[in-house]
Amino acid sequence: MNYNEHKNNPKSFRALTGLSHIQFLHLLPYFEASHDDYLSEYELTGKRRSNRRSFCIYSNSPLPTIPDRLFFILVYLKNNPLQEYHAACFGMDQKHCNTFVHCLSHILQLSLQAMGLMPAQTNKELSARLSEISKDGVIQPILLHDGTEREIPRPVDYDEQKEQYSGKKKRHTVKNAVIVTVSCLILFVSQTVSGKTHDKKMADTMYSFSVPCTLYQDTGYQGYSPEKVTVIQPIKKRRGKVLSENQKEFNKKVSSIRVRVEHAIGSAKFMRIVKDECRLRANFFVDHIFATCAALHNLRIKIKPWTYKN
Repeated sequence: MNYNEHKNNPKSFRALTGLSHIQFLHLLPYFEASHDDYLSEYELTGKRRSNRRSFCIYSNSPLPTIPDRLFFILVYLKNNPLQEYHAACFGMDQKHCNTFVHCLSHILQLSLQAMGLMPAQTNKELSARLSEISKDGVIQPILLHDGTEREIPRPVDYDEQKEQYSGKKKRHTVKNAVIVTVSCLILFVSQTVSGKTHDKKMADTMYSFSVPCTLYQDTGYQGYSPEKVTVIQPIKKRRGKVLSENQKEFNKKVSSIRVRVEHAIGSAKFMRIVKDECRLRANFFVDHIFATCAALHNLRIKIKPWTYKN
Protein backbone atom coordinates (compact mmCIF):
# COMPACT_ATOMS: atom_id res chain seq x y z
CA MET A 1 0.00 0.00 0.00
CA ASN A 2 1.28 3.48 -0.81
CA TYR A 3 0.11 7.02 -1.56
CA ASN A 4 0.36 6.78 -5.36
CA GLU A 5 -1.92 3.72 -5.48
CA HIS A 6 -4.86 5.55 -3.92
CA LYS A 7 -4.47 9.27 -4.65
CA ASN A 8 -6.61 9.09 -7.81
CA ASN A 9 -9.47 7.20 -6.16
CA PRO A 10 -11.40 9.78 -4.06
CA LYS A 11 -13.67 7.27 -2.31
CA SER A 12 -10.85 4.92 -1.38
CA PHE A 13 -8.54 7.76 -0.34
CA ARG A 14 -11.10 9.29 2.04
CA ALA A 15 -12.00 5.89 3.49
CA LEU A 16 -8.33 5.14 4.19
CA THR A 17 -7.12 8.51 5.48
CA GLY A 18 -10.19 10.41 6.73
CA LEU A 19 -9.32 13.32 4.41
CA SER A 20 -10.13 14.15 0.83
CA HIS A 21 -7.17 14.44 -1.52
CA ILE A 22 -7.60 18.23 -1.60
CA GLN A 23 -7.41 18.37 2.21
CA PHE A 24 -4.39 16.06 2.12
CA LEU A 25 -2.57 18.35 -0.32
CA HIS A 26 -3.43 21.37 1.83
CA LEU A 27 -1.81 19.68 4.84
CA LEU A 28 1.19 18.24 2.97
CA PRO A 29 3.47 21.36 2.77
CA TYR A 30 3.13 21.98 6.52
CA PHE A 31 3.80 18.31 7.25
CA GLU A 32 6.89 18.36 5.03
CA ALA A 33 8.29 21.46 6.74
CA SER A 34 7.65 20.03 10.23
CA HIS A 35 9.04 16.63 9.17
CA ASP A 36 12.34 18.01 7.90
CA ASP A 37 12.73 20.43 10.80
CA TYR A 38 12.03 17.78 13.45
CA LEU A 39 14.15 15.00 11.95
CA SER A 40 17.10 17.32 11.38
CA GLU A 41 17.29 17.63 15.19
CA TYR A 42 15.86 14.29 16.38
CA GLU A 43 16.09 10.67 15.29
CA LEU A 44 12.99 8.62 14.46
CA THR A 45 13.15 7.17 17.97
CA GLY A 46 12.90 10.67 19.48
CA LYS A 47 16.53 10.79 20.60
CA ARG A 48 18.20 14.18 20.03
CA ARG A 49 20.98 14.13 17.44
CA SER A 50 24.47 15.14 18.50
CA ASN A 51 24.67 17.61 15.60
CA ARG A 52 21.82 19.30 13.77
CA ARG A 53 21.90 18.51 10.05
CA SER A 54 19.68 18.65 6.99
CA PHE A 55 17.53 15.54 6.78
CA CYS A 56 17.12 13.22 3.81
CA ILE A 57 15.18 9.97 3.45
CA TYR A 58 17.29 6.92 2.59
CA SER A 59 16.44 5.16 -0.66
CA ASN A 60 15.80 1.81 1.13
CA SER A 61 13.22 3.31 3.52
CA PRO A 62 9.81 1.55 3.49
CA LEU A 63 8.30 5.06 3.41
CA PRO A 64 10.48 6.72 0.75
CA THR A 65 8.61 10.02 0.30
CA ILE A 66 6.95 12.66 2.48
CA PRO A 67 3.47 11.98 0.98
CA ASP A 68 3.92 8.28 1.79
CA ARG A 69 4.75 9.15 5.39
CA LEU A 70 1.73 11.41 5.78
CA PHE A 71 -0.44 8.74 4.11
CA PHE A 72 0.99 6.11 6.53
CA ILE A 73 0.10 7.98 9.71
CA LEU A 74 -3.32 9.10 8.51
CA VAL A 75 -4.24 5.53 7.54
CA TYR A 76 -3.17 4.37 11.00
CA LEU A 77 -5.23 7.04 12.81
CA LYS A 78 -8.27 6.53 10.58
CA ASN A 79 -8.43 2.72 10.89
CA ASN A 80 -6.69 1.92 14.22
CA PRO A 81 -5.29 -1.41 12.90
CA LEU A 82 -3.06 -3.88 14.71
CA GLN A 83 0.53 -2.78 14.16
CA GLU A 84 1.45 -6.19 12.72
CA TYR A 85 -1.24 -5.71 10.06
CA HIS A 86 -0.29 -2.07 9.41
CA ALA A 87 3.39 -3.03 9.12
CA ALA A 88 2.55 -5.76 6.60
CA CYS A 89 0.53 -3.29 4.50
CA PHE A 90 3.54 -0.96 4.23
CA GLY A 91 6.30 -3.55 3.88
CA MET A 92 8.03 -3.27 7.27
CA ASP A 93 8.20 -5.13 10.57
CA GLN A 94 6.15 -4.26 13.65
CA LYS A 95 9.05 -2.65 15.51
CA HIS A 96 9.68 -0.11 12.73
CA CYS A 97 5.94 0.45 12.36
CA ASN A 98 5.70 1.38 16.05
CA THR A 99 8.64 3.78 15.70
CA PHE A 100 7.09 5.46 12.67
CA VAL A 101 3.66 5.74 14.35
CA HIS A 102 5.00 7.59 17.38
CA CYS A 103 7.37 9.81 15.41
CA LEU A 104 4.99 10.73 12.57
CA SER A 105 2.03 11.34 14.90
CA HIS A 106 4.18 13.92 16.72
CA ILE A 107 5.20 15.51 13.41
CA LEU A 108 1.55 15.60 12.34
CA GLN A 109 0.71 17.43 15.56
CA LEU A 110 3.48 19.97 14.88
CA SER A 111 2.22 20.56 11.34
CA LEU A 112 -1.37 21.12 12.54
CA GLN A 113 -0.05 23.59 15.12
CA ALA A 114 1.78 25.44 12.34
CA MET A 115 -1.52 25.68 10.45
CA GLY A 116 -3.23 27.14 13.53
CA LEU A 117 -5.73 24.27 13.67
CA MET A 118 -4.82 22.67 17.00
CA PRO A 119 -7.44 23.42 19.68
CA ALA A 120 -6.42 25.20 22.87
CA GLN A 121 -5.45 22.72 25.59
CA THR A 122 -5.00 24.98 28.62
CA ASN A 123 -7.15 27.66 30.18
CA LYS A 124 -4.56 30.29 29.24
CA GLU A 125 -4.66 29.25 25.57
CA LEU A 126 -8.47 29.25 25.66
CA SER A 127 -8.51 32.82 27.01
CA ALA A 128 -6.24 33.93 24.17
CA ARG A 129 -8.51 32.26 21.58
CA LEU A 130 -11.62 33.88 23.05
CA SER A 131 -9.91 37.28 23.01
CA GLU A 132 -9.12 36.80 19.30
CA ILE A 133 -12.76 35.96 18.56
CA SER A 134 -13.93 39.07 20.42
CA LYS A 135 -11.51 41.26 18.47
CA ASP A 136 -13.03 40.03 15.21
CA GLY A 137 -16.18 42.00 15.99
CA VAL A 138 -18.22 39.25 17.62
CA ILE A 139 -19.47 40.96 20.76
CA GLN A 140 -20.78 37.80 22.39
CA PRO A 141 -19.59 34.57 20.74
CA ILE A 142 -21.84 31.51 20.83
CA LEU A 143 -20.10 28.42 22.23
CA LEU A 144 -21.10 24.86 23.05
CA HIS A 145 -19.40 22.42 25.42
CA ASP A 146 -19.64 18.75 26.32
CA GLY A 147 -17.57 15.81 27.51
CA THR A 148 -16.59 12.76 25.46
CA GLU A 149 -15.24 9.36 26.48
CA ARG A 150 -12.84 6.98 24.74
CA GLU A 151 -12.35 3.30 25.50
CA ILE A 152 -8.97 2.00 26.70
CA PRO A 153 -7.76 -1.51 27.61
CA ARG A 154 -8.56 -2.55 31.16
CA PRO A 155 -5.62 -1.48 33.39
CA VAL A 156 -3.69 -4.21 35.21
CA ASP A 157 -3.57 -2.31 38.51
CA TYR A 158 -6.77 -2.68 40.57
CA ASP A 159 -6.78 0.96 41.74
CA GLU A 160 -6.41 2.17 38.14
CA GLN A 161 -9.23 -0.16 37.08
CA LYS A 162 -11.50 1.40 39.68
CA GLU A 163 -10.46 4.95 38.78
CA GLN A 164 -10.90 4.58 35.02
CA TYR A 165 -14.11 2.54 35.02
CA SER A 166 -17.02 4.53 33.62
CA GLY A 167 -20.38 3.60 35.09
CA LYS A 168 -22.05 5.32 32.15
CA LYS A 169 -20.22 3.37 29.44
CA LYS A 170 -19.77 0.16 31.52
CA ARG A 171 -16.13 -0.10 30.46
CA HIS A 172 -12.76 1.50 31.16
CA THR A 173 -12.43 4.90 29.51
CA VAL A 174 -10.64 8.23 29.48
CA LYS A 175 -12.42 11.53 28.99
CA ASN A 176 -11.96 15.02 27.52
CA ALA A 177 -14.03 18.19 27.71
CA VAL A 178 -14.63 19.90 24.36
CA ILE A 179 -15.66 23.48 23.54
CA VAL A 180 -16.98 24.16 20.04
CA THR A 181 -17.96 27.33 18.19
CA VAL A 182 -21.36 27.64 16.57
CA SER A 183 -19.68 26.95 13.20
CA CYS A 184 -18.48 23.58 14.62
CA LEU A 185 -14.78 24.45 14.94
CA ILE A 186 -13.29 22.72 17.98
CA LEU A 187 -11.88 25.57 20.05
CA PHE A 188 -10.70 23.71 23.16
CA VAL A 189 -9.85 20.16 24.22
CA SER A 190 -9.08 19.62 27.90
CA GLN A 191 -6.38 17.40 29.31
CA THR A 192 -7.28 13.71 29.41
CA VAL A 193 -8.77 12.45 32.69
CA SER A 194 -10.28 9.18 33.93
CA GLY A 195 -13.68 8.17 32.58
CA LYS A 196 -15.45 8.45 35.94
CA THR A 197 -14.85 12.22 36.11
CA HIS A 198 -18.11 14.17 35.83
CA ASP A 199 -18.57 16.73 33.04
CA LYS A 200 -19.40 19.53 35.48
CA LYS A 201 -16.29 18.86 37.56
CA MET A 202 -14.17 19.16 34.43
CA ALA A 203 -15.86 22.47 33.58
CA ASP A 204 -15.32 23.80 37.10
CA THR A 205 -11.63 22.91 37.28
CA MET A 206 -10.18 22.88 33.74
CA TYR A 207 -11.46 25.95 31.92
CA SER A 208 -13.18 29.29 32.30
CA PHE A 209 -14.52 32.00 30.00
CA SER A 210 -12.59 35.26 30.00
CA VAL A 211 -15.00 37.16 27.74
CA PRO A 212 -18.81 37.44 27.73
CA CYS A 213 -20.36 34.65 25.67
CA THR A 214 -23.47 32.55 25.19
CA LEU A 215 -22.92 28.94 26.21
CA TYR A 216 -25.14 26.02 25.20
CA GLN A 217 -24.96 22.91 27.38
CA ASP A 218 -26.94 19.79 28.27
CA THR A 219 -28.61 19.02 31.60
CA GLY A 220 -25.48 17.19 32.81
CA TYR A 221 -24.10 20.65 33.64
CA GLN A 222 -27.02 21.50 35.94
CA GLY A 223 -25.93 24.36 38.21
CA TYR A 224 -22.94 25.39 36.07
CA SER A 225 -23.23 29.14 35.50
CA PRO A 226 -19.87 30.97 35.36
CA GLU A 227 -19.48 34.75 35.37
CA LYS A 228 -19.73 36.65 32.06
CA VAL A 229 -21.60 33.71 30.52
CA THR A 230 -25.22 33.46 29.43
CA VAL A 231 -26.04 29.77 29.89
CA ILE A 232 -28.74 28.15 27.75
CA GLN A 233 -29.73 24.56 28.46
CA PRO A 234 -32.85 22.38 28.10
CA ILE A 235 -35.44 22.55 30.87
CA LYS A 236 -35.12 19.45 33.01
CA LYS A 237 -38.35 17.59 33.74
CA ARG A 238 -38.95 17.20 37.44
CA ARG A 239 -40.01 13.91 38.93
CA GLY A 240 -43.75 13.46 38.71
CA LYS A 241 -44.17 16.59 36.57
CA VAL A 242 -44.85 17.07 32.86
CA LEU A 243 -43.26 19.66 30.58
CA SER A 244 -45.61 22.14 28.93
CA GLU A 245 -45.79 22.48 25.15
CA ASN A 246 -43.84 25.77 25.31
CA GLN A 247 -41.12 24.09 27.38
CA LYS A 248 -40.92 21.19 24.92
CA GLU A 249 -40.62 23.63 22.03
CA PHE A 250 -37.86 25.52 23.86
CA ASN A 251 -35.97 22.27 24.52
CA LYS A 252 -36.28 21.34 20.85
CA LYS A 253 -34.77 24.67 19.74
CA VAL A 254 -31.92 24.39 22.26
CA SER A 255 -31.17 20.81 21.19
CA SER A 256 -31.13 21.79 17.50
CA ILE A 257 -28.22 24.14 18.26
CA ARG A 258 -26.50 22.11 20.98
CA VAL A 259 -26.31 19.06 18.69
CA ARG A 260 -23.50 20.82 16.82
CA VAL A 261 -21.05 19.89 19.56
CA GLU A 262 -22.09 16.25 19.10
CA HIS A 263 -21.50 16.58 15.35
CA ALA A 264 -18.01 18.04 15.94
CA ILE A 265 -17.07 15.28 18.40
CA GLY A 266 -18.44 12.67 15.99
CA SER A 267 -16.37 14.16 13.17
CA ALA A 268 -13.20 13.98 15.31
CA LYS A 269 -14.07 10.35 16.06
CA PHE A 270 -14.20 9.70 12.33
CA MET A 271 -10.59 8.77 13.08
CA ARG A 272 -11.12 5.40 14.72
CA ILE A 273 -8.04 5.75 16.93
CA VAL A 274 -10.24 7.89 19.23
CA LYS A 275 -13.45 5.92 18.66
CA ASP A 276 -12.31 2.35 19.27
CA GLU A 277 -10.07 1.04 22.03
CA CYS A 278 -6.62 2.64 21.73
CA ARG A 279 -3.88 0.11 22.52
CA LEU A 280 -0.86 2.45 22.49
CA ARG A 281 0.52 3.54 25.85
CA ALA A 282 4.04 4.88 25.25
CA ASN A 283 4.78 8.62 24.99
CA PHE A 284 1.38 9.53 26.53
CA PHE A 285 -0.17 8.69 23.16
CA VAL A 286 -3.72 8.31 24.53
CA ASP A 287 -3.49 11.70 26.28
CA HIS A 288 -2.50 13.63 23.16
CA ILE A 289 -4.19 11.94 20.23
CA PHE A 290 -7.70 13.35 20.66
CA ALA A 291 -6.45 16.92 20.20
CA THR A 292 -4.72 15.83 16.97
CA CYS A 293 -7.93 14.26 15.64
CA ALA A 294 -9.86 17.40 16.66
CA ALA A 295 -7.38 19.46 14.61
CA LEU A 296 -7.95 17.17 11.60
CA HIS A 297 -11.68 17.88 12.02
CA ASN A 298 -10.87 21.62 12.01
CA LEU A 299 -8.91 21.10 8.77
CA ARG A 300 -11.95 19.51 7.13
CA ILE A 301 -14.15 22.39 8.34
CA LYS A 302 -11.64 24.97 7.09
CA ILE A 303 -11.55 23.49 3.59
CA LYS A 304 -15.28 22.76 3.38
CA PRO A 305 -17.37 24.58 6.06
CA TRP A 306 -20.56 22.98 7.32
CA THR A 307 -23.86 24.78 6.87
CA TYR A 308 -26.93 24.52 9.09
CA LYS A 309 -30.49 25.65 8.51
CA ASN A 310 -31.58 28.38 10.92
